[in-house]
Amino acid sequence: MPFLHPALDKAAAGLASLGTAAAGIRAPDPIAALRQLDCSPQSIRESARTLSSGRDVLVMARLEFERGAHRAERKWGGEPAAQFRGSADELDAHYRQAAEAAARTAAVGFDLAELLDRLANQTSAQVLRIAEAAAPAIEASLTGDRSADQAVREACAAIAEAVTRGLAAIGEATTFLEPFGVPVLPE
Repeated sequence: MPFLHPALDKAAAGLASLGTAAAGIRAPDPIAALRQLDCSPQSIRESARTLSSGRDVLVMARLEFERGAHRAERKWGGEPAAQFRGSADELDAHYRQAAEAAARTAAVGFDLAELLDRLANQTSAQVLRIAEAAAPAIEASLTGDRSADQAVREACAAIAEAVTRGLAAIGEATTFLEPFGVPVLPE
């Protein structure tokens, strides 16, 4: 199954012989380790663009509502106009909150996509360097030279560690998502 992220997919292809050697000596699968980091920043960017467009719709709806409210107020007077203005102001505040929330969420989506893309690219480059450095041991192990098995195991462990560091970086960097678990508008 192909990876979602193109750099990770390319890295997985570059790890094929290491994966085969690892399977032959029952070492951890470097491609399975890499799969833990798989992501689709492009999908997140598309969602963020959709949110940003939704924010624009909310802003336009708010402006249209405000124009309509002002027209209605000019024709009314007294207590009904004051009551209407209070309700209109409350609704306007909800429009503003929703638009601001959509804009903040879209910005976070763009930031998250950038982070995931950067980490996937960095980790892909790193694991390919590890596999390249271990290439002689990988070839030797594939031909049955058991003296090379330890180097293959070490390469697999180094790849697993690189993936673990990438996952930890995502976990640390995404603490900014916590406020998004709280509803913006009152229920």
